Amino acid sequence: MTLDLGKEAHDRTATLRLSHDAALGQQLTAHVPLNLSAEEFSHVNRAAYDLISKLTGCNCMSGRIRFVVEDRFADVIRVNLQTGRAGV
Repeated sequence: MTLDLGKEAHDRTATLRLSHDAALGQQLTAHVPLNLSAEEFSHVNRAAYDLISKLTGCNCMSGRIRFVVEDRFADVIRVNLQTGRAGV
């Protein structure tokens, strides 16, 4: 699921991804742009809450699905796998 957070659509979107890990159980991860405003965060939160409610049948964050928010960094550090050198 991808949310358009307004402003410039190519930069201001969030992606929600549901995954399953044997040790951690189900996890919903929100990948968000840097400098997320409180209003934008509320859009992401509302969409995540609605999705979790639909998946669990419960209108509370009951703990059956973990919710993680991660900032999206683009090309922070590149590592050359042949030389082992790191740089921007």
